Amino acid sequence: MAIHHALAAPLFLALFLTLPDGRAVKAETIRLTLKNGDTINAELVPDESTDERKVVMHPQLGRLEVSRDAIRPEPTPPAWKSSISAGVIGNNKDGNDDVTATFAATSTYKKDGDKLSLKGGYNYNTTRDGNEPFKVQTDKGSATVRYDRRLSRGISLVTFADYHYNATNEASVNTVKGAVGLGVPLINTPSTQLTLSFGPSFQWGNGGSDCDTDSACGRTYPGASFTTELDWTPNPSFRISLDNNFSALAASELKPTNSFGATIKYFPSITSGMFTSLQFLSTYNSIAKPEIDNTVNGQVGIEF
Repeated sequence: MAIHHALAAPLFLALFLTLPDGRAVKAETIRLTLKNGDTINAELVPDESTDERKVVMHPQLGRLEVSRDAIRPEPTPPAWKSSISAGVIGNNKDGNDDVTATFAATSTYKKDGDKLSLKGGYNYNTTRDGNEPFKVQTDKGSATVRYDRRLSRGISLVTFADYHYNATNEASVNTVKGAVGLGVPLINTPSTQLTLSFGPSFQWGNGGSDCDTDSACGRTYPGASFTTELDWTPNPSFRISLDNNFSALAASELKPTNSFGATIKYFPSITSGMFTSLQFLSTYNSIAKPEIDNTVNGQVGIEF
């Protein structure tokens, strides 16, 4: 349980580690939490560290040996992590009313080689001029299910289904997209995860006042899909998520669709789970009317 301190440690050990083939690389900085509550931020010396002890170079204290019995075990992260958030905005100006309500929910299961992601959201906006009846300007929602199964260290099997609803569309009020393919994790660190996936896909759309006269409405089209997902945590208070899905559909002519989403979360207190978020969603669907749809909203929520 003792921590041994050597004052005569060479300075360069605190900056670099020398590999057996003579190449120098920057040392890894780690954080050790002791059972008494103290923390040590220092550079790991992997050649001297074992399962029973960690050897580190501290910028002020020099070389330290910390036994495994003195280190507080890292808590096992829960397999499920979820969040819910909502926002409401009301406005009255010169007798005109405007009400907007938004809701979003996410849930992720991650254990061993399995990852299941569930996402959903809903946006509603209604306005009224003077004493006239309220008129719905926005009534739309979405739901996504994605499953990743790791096949090897550098590749995974990916399947996903995506549903979009937009009551104000003239064609394709309901849109369903599905795909199966392979995923490649380009970056996988505690703070950054970047995954690319690609494979065959399909898309179906139906509903709307112009659906009966629209040649694409009510039909299913095969195609190919390419997806990029990025989750980045620059520090414990901020979290940024980006995802983009591009598909090319085999209709009478090639029909592209693209969906881009971005979410920024700010946690005022990293222990409470409460956060504020700014969300942006941009959708281009060449077989829907209208083809382009953008949404921006701010919400308050909790993660658990």
